[in-house]
Amino acid sequence: MKRHYAVVLACLLTASGTGCAYNAKPAHHVQHRKVHHLVIVWLKQAGDENARQHYIQESEGLAKLPGVLAYDVGTPASINRGRPNAALDESYDVAVSSVYESQQAYEGFLQNPDYLRVAQQVLRPLVDKYKVYDFIE
Repeated sequence: MKRHYAVVLACLLTASGTGCAYNAKPAHHVQHRKVHHLVIVWLKQAGDENARQHYIQESEGLAKLPGVLAYDVGTPASINRGRPNAALDESYDVAVSSVYESQQAYEGFLQNPDYLRVAQQVLRPLVDKYKVYDFIE
């Protein structure tokens, strides 16, 4: 009886072509899927609470630009994990997490004159270094 179930399961997995693998959404639908944008920022005035708040306040207006679904800015959270974690990095000053309607909306945001002005003239002069992580749903 166990052999029968194993054979049936093997046939089903073979017929599906993917077994239990996750099927990613086809690439041709990329333009209509949300884009998530994460920026980790280290300021020139590292650890300075006033500098952090200044960066946050100056960036909050970007939430109102076209195509932005969510825009959150904050500082490292001191979470008690109950054990050391080598993967944890709290060395940064500010993190920005934003979501855009689509790849096209995100690309439009990056070309928006209001974004370019704030990013280049207001925020970047405060920044020592930053990392960007973008992903699409």
